[in-house]
Amino acid sequence: MGPRAARRSTSGDDGASAVEFALLLPVFAMLVFGMISAGFAFQAWLSATHGAQETARFAATLSVPASGGSTSTWLTSVGQRAMVAGSLGTSSNAIPGTQVCVALFAQGNVPKVDPASKVVLTADSAGTVTAAYSTGPCAGMPAPSGTDWVQVFLSRPAAFNYILGSATVTVAGKSSSRFEAVSLS
Repeated sequence: MGPRAARRSTSGDDGASAVEFALLLPVFAMLVFGMISAGFAFQAWLSATHGAQETARFAATLSVPASGGSTSTWLTSVGQRAMVAGSLGTSSNAIPGTQVCVALFAQGNVPKVDPASKVVLTADSAGTVTAAYSTGPCAGMPAPSGTDWVQVFLSRPAAFNYILGSATVTVAGKSSSRFEAVSLS
């Protein structure tokens, strides 16, 4: 076989490589962009989890009178701190769809606190935050055993984008800490 025949056989391989590359490029791009998008969603989950843990520990040591005197003021200030700690925005402009719950169970430690108090801060589609006060544990969290506990729950939507479309997933972080604040009344 001469040099001319060797050239013909290698030129056919170049075309096959180009076709294989064209077929695999979209699949590879979907995998790469999916992993990047999953990384952003994972970072949002880490941020919510860290914010819940940091806020629960902060709230466990903050006495109710130190935040302004009333239980609702205490709950609101802790909820606002949770929004900032979880990178969810501020109480005046939060990520739309964000929800923060702070529940205080302090029957033995602070006499001014209701037996079970809770605030749920919810951001609407424009990012405006509204507060709703009630009693009981935060959604998805059991009522604590014992007397003095604080619960923090953060959730937010996270976009998951890929080549063929996108989806919104909700990431959440939750934490409970023993309420150790000393009553200042």
